[in-house]
Amino acid sequence: MKKILLAIFVSVILSNVNAQHRRIEFAQTGLFSNSYYSNNAQVFINENPKLLRIIKKHATINSDKLEIRGWRVRVYMRSGKNARAQANSVKLKIRNKYPDIEPHLVYHSPYFKILVGDFRTRIEAESYRKKLKKDYPNCYIVESGILKENL
Repeated sequence: MKKILLAIFVSVILSNVNAQHRRIEFAQTGLFSNSYYSNNAQVFINENPKLLRIIKKHATINSDKLEIRGWRVRVYMRSGKNARAQANSVKLKIRNKYPDIEPHLVYHSPYFKILVGDFRTRIEAESYRKKLKKDYPNCYIVESGILKENL
């Protein structure tokens, strides 16, 4: 009985919606078994196709640039006259000594930072931090946005 009342309520509400174009049979939604709408009663859901196109376009544009939450190891952070040159030097040393991981030069005014790695979990970042600790004793783990393609 509740399902029939719900179907009537939904049909009354949806019959008052005017600005949409596409109709979907309520039976196709799978909300009710065949016995509830077997007496040829039809309920339609109206959908605006423009909204669907906008959602698909948004998903397509942002799928390539999707950042996820991740972790990196910060090995360098300085500001000043020679901070950029020193940061590039540290980046080159890390790239030569640890070719399996990518160092990133990041500038957040007024600091130049070197962040190492693209780790999905903090545990992965911690294991790599232990490896870097020999050469960079003050390194530590920071949360960072990581591009999905780098994983």
